[in-house]
Amino acid sequence: MNSYRLVRCRRKTVAIYVRPDGSVEVRAPFRAKMDFIEAFVREKEGWIRSTQQKMADRRERRQVIQLSPAQVRTAKKQAKEYLTRRCEYFAPRMGVDFCSVKVNSARTRWGSCTSAGNLNFTYRLIFAEPELIDYIVVHELAHRREMNHSPEFWAVVEKVLPDYKKRRAALREFQRDISIEEGD
Repeated sequence: MNSYRLVRCRRKTVAIYVRPDGSVEVRAPFRAKMDFIEAFVREKEGWIRSTQQKMADRRERRQVIQLSPAQVRTAKKQAKEYLTRRCEYFAPRMGVDFCSVKVNSARTRWGSCTSAGNLNFTYRLIFAEPELIDYIVVHELAHRREMNHSPEFWAVVEKVLPDYKKRRAALREFQRDISIEEGD
């Protein structure tokens, strides 16, 4: 293994990261000797190669949805209508209320909830299965009870969606397998 990016930092151990593009980053303490780092990387070469292959397979499978500005506007409108209906459906069942539903273009966050009760969702959710959308809606509404991810929070989610762990795992798969891009 001769190609990696070395990052020196305030850590106590050496760590190897394989990025989604297949590149390798090695993080090491400032005081770690190059001989030790290189030996560590050589020792992990099999793991690095198999992880790079998994990343390549994932990139091959990944579906890219390219949207025009007009399609983004339509998706946002559809998402707002659908998510508002789902929030209105689940809120009374959970014994919570909310102030507003807003839809944005977030790329890395499915949703959020403010302490004032404003719910924010990315329009990209509209491309997910209804069960996954419901999981995100229930997750955000649960923050109206618990503004954290404590065991009490997850108990609120589980009461409404006993299979939330399965849905959460499916959402991660969806996130890995689909990329929704905005074009010009």
